[in-house]
Parts: sequence; structure tokens; C-alpha cells
Amino acid sequence: MKTTDIEFVDYQPGGLATLCALQSAYYAQNWGFDHRYESVVSASIAEFLERYDPTKDFIQLVRQSGIIKGGIVIDSLDGKCAQLHWFILSDDLRGAGTGRKLISNAMQFAIEKGYAEIFLTTFEGLKAARHLYQEVGFSLTNEQRNTTWGNEITEQRFDWTA
Repeated sequence: MKTTDIEFVDYQPGGLATLCALQSAYYAQNWGFDHRYESVVSASIAEFLERYDPTKDFIQLVRQSGIIKGGIVIDSLDGKCAQLHWFILSDDLRGAGTGRKLISNAMQFAIEKGYAEIFLTTFEGLKAARHLYQEVGFSLTNEQRNTTWGNEITEQRFDWTA
């Protein structure tokens, strides 16, 4: 796996749309999510971009050979409690430490900004991501069965506190 041409870059036009596309395709193929997933994620990305402030919010994209292959976002929300969003990597970058670097960079930003609480929502079964969340101090705080995305899954909330 060649990872020498990987760059970590800030916001660029189309970057979050690419994260939405990566997630929509991955979760449809691997978890059976339908069009509702893409609808909700694209709407939340649009809402975030309307209020995006690079002094409070963190966007980091992974680019390889000029192509966006993943990324992560910290959304400042109210300035006290932030949300980690849209963490995804393309299949060819998984397992090479890129995800670990992304989440580490995101958490470093959040800590430097003084966010006392950070949460994320995900679902049961994403073992590699859960490992990374727990490695940086997130704890599972809530689970519930739901069919939000077209098939039944156990949605999860993880929280981190300073």
C-alpha cells in the first residue's frame, strides 16, 4: 500500500461533498443504507457549511495524488460542546495509520480550542472506528435500535470530556 503521496489539507471546495459521497457509497454497499442516509448527511453538511468558521471548526481532508480520499470534521456547535462528524477513509487507505492521524489531529484542535465536551454518533459494527474513538478517550454513552437509514441498526453515541 503506497501512502507516501498522502496530504492532510484544510477545507477545499467540494471536499465535504466528497466525504458525503464516500460515506453514502460505503454504507450502502456494506450496510444496506438507502437514499435517506445521503439525504440527511448532505443536509447536515450544507447546514454546517453555512456557519463554518475555521477559527472554531476543524476540517481536515486526506488527499492522495490530488484526489480526496477521506476526512474528518469537528463542528464547534455552541463553543462548549462540539461534534465529531463525517470521519471516513477510502478502502485503500484503511489500516495504514491515516485514520489514527486524522482523529488525533481533530482532537488536538478541539483540545487547543478548549472544548470541554465532544460527541459523535455512529452505529454498532464499525469496530476499527470504535477502536480509534476509544483510543482518544471517547466512551459509549447511549445505544438504541433504529431504522433511520433504511435497515435496522444499533445507533450509538460516544462522548469525550476534558
